[in-house]
Amino acid sequence: MTVTVLMSDIRSYSTIAEHADPSQLAGQLNTHRAAMNQAILGQAGTVMQFVGDAVMAVFGAPFPQPDHADRAVVSALAMHAAQDEINTRWRADGLPPFGLGLGLSTGEAAAALLGSAERLEYTLVGDTVNLSQRLQQLAAPGETVMSEATFKVLRTDVPATALGAQRVKGRDAPVYAYKIMGGR
Repeated sequence: MTVTVLMSDIRSYSTIAEHADPSQLAGQLNTHRAAMNQAILGQAGTVMQFVGDAVMAVFGAPFPQPDHADRAVVSALAMHAAQDEINTRWRADGLPPFGLGLGLSTGEAAAALLGSAERLEYTLVGDTVNLSQRLQQLAAPGETVMSEATFKVLRTDVPATALGAQRVKGRDAPVYAYKIMGGR
């Protein structure tokens, strides 16, 4: 099935964790995750997993959505806006802000139950998932980087700048990517 995968990561999370009280950090992560969940669900996306400070979501599965790429972009912008609002409150309370880097990738993926008899997890596998993670690594705090495939299937005009050919870990061929401009 063709989907758009969104991967989010908190920049400098290890440094934040090094200096934070673990209970306080857990509270911040819960606030962050609740807001990210709402931004994803608001566009009928599916939160696939929270892993540490990362969020993985999919648009176009488990139910097909012809506009999955557009939904992912709107969700990404909503995630940044929600985190900006949370960061304003956190700064006022003396807490460290979270800067998000997001990656979007569109293509084929397989949905599967993976794991063992004791613990199964519904997840996606395939190059599209891996590429979304690699693209988020190219995003600075507050940025979203999308694959060329995502850019090409958008139904709405999204201001973006071409990043040109990018070398990413684990891929032989360079990847063409676009950074979403403005909209925060």
